[in-house]
Amino acid sequence: MTLTQEHFSLNTLQWITVSLGESTGEPGSVGWEFDRSSFLARQPIVLAQVREAGFSSVMLEVLPTQTLQTYAQVVKESGLRVSPGYVHIGLPEEFGRVHTGEDEEHFRWFDKIRRRAEESLYLGLDRVFLAADMAPGRPRIDVSAAAGYAYDRARLDRVANIIGEAAAVLQAEGVTPALHNHVGTWIETAAEYEYVLEAVPSSVLAAGPDLGHLAWTGSDVVEWVAAHADRISDLHVKDMDLQLAAAARRTPTPYFDVMAQRFFLEPGLGDVPLVEALAGLPEDFGGTVLVEVDKPSMEPFASAKTSWSWIEDNFPKGVS
Repeated sequence: MTLTQEHFSLNTLQWITVSLGESTGEPGSVGWEFDRSSFLARQPIVLAQVREAGFSSVMLEVLPTQTLQTYAQVVKESGLRVSPGYVHIGLPEEFGRVHTGEDEEHFRWFDKIRRRAEESLYLGLDRVFLAADMAPGRPRIDVSAAAGYAYDRARLDRVANIIGEAAAVLQAEGVTPALHNHVGTWIETAAEYEYVLEAVPSSVLAAGPDLGHLAWTGSDVVEWVAAHADRISDLHVKDMDLQLAAAARRTPTPYFDVMAQRFFLEPGLGDVPLVEALAGLPEDFGGTVLVEVDKPSMEPFASAKTSWSWIEDNFPKGVS
């Protein structure tokens, strides 16, 4: 198909990972800068730079320090639109919860899912990316990333079940979820991603792949998109150094040790065949291609402008 520039949106990771720190688990201590109240004053500046870089939309991300109404006003004033956001769900037992599957506690496990549906609908969206949460202890973060470390079929069945329940909650609210793979979670490798997609009906759960994370695990993203094109509602794209990725899979390497290198790159500066993979989307694709640079290789605003230049170089303007 012919994607146009209007299909593309940006996640503002460039601005929020430059000061990424360690979390103690206490409120306000999370490493992502946007979890801190100090980011409130910067948010309008960041969104203005996203717009100035060339993007017309940004990923929905209501700050934990602001109301939904305030966020909507800030986005409106920036002149940007919002594209589908992201929500994740973990296994209750890995967080010390024992649910019967029918009790109040299990129902409340999906409160965050319902809140993200509310945010999406309030901002005029009916789609969201749905991912597995990082497990406590973060074995695929702190021990070995992108290699399917500590694979367990029974656990993957439980992950598929909880994803299916979360998807049903979102569908009941009028929001279509798209399953998102992510290095560091129990849905990391292409085989794990395929397993959950097969376990949950396509009528309940679309596919929302991250092509960069798939490539990090050694998958052929061109083949993957071609094989799943009809199920993809939206997707993330990121670029990276695939030689570093391969080396990190051969020798067990923690996630942030890989990230500390010049690993994540702006689109077109790395080795992931993004343009070729996107060419496999269906002719009537109406979703969002969300650009992410998890750790910029340059100053954040320059990173956003470089990302937009890649879009301009490879995709035409849409019909007004």
